[in-house]
Amino acid sequence: MISRPQASEAKKIQDQVMLDVLDERDRQDKKWGEQNHDPFTYLTILLEEMGELAKCALHHRFGGPEKFNLREEAVQTAAVAMAIVECLDRKKWKWETPDSSNGKAQG
Repeated sequence: MISRPQASEAKKIQDQVMLDVLDERDRQDKKWGEQNHDPFTYLTILLEEMGELAKCALHHRFGGPEKFNLREEAVQTAAVAMAIVECLDRKKWKWETPDSSNGKAQG
């Protein structure tokens, strides 16, 4: 069980994390506008962000120029996950047909 002072400190950390994620969501909305991607497209965006986070983790562990960006990339990844939930709640996304994407469906 967490003692009262530890619980209070944990809450402060959670509050700051949420504020940072919300700030990142605002930044994303200002840059891209409201996004209503289909789940597959959003998953690829999330995986791209997770890849950047993984790169930072590798650089942190083994050395590299991105080692100091770990928290920033974690916040961006969380913000994209939040954007997916927002999009699902808006119920505005549509599946793209194979002809409307950058390439034709393989098969």
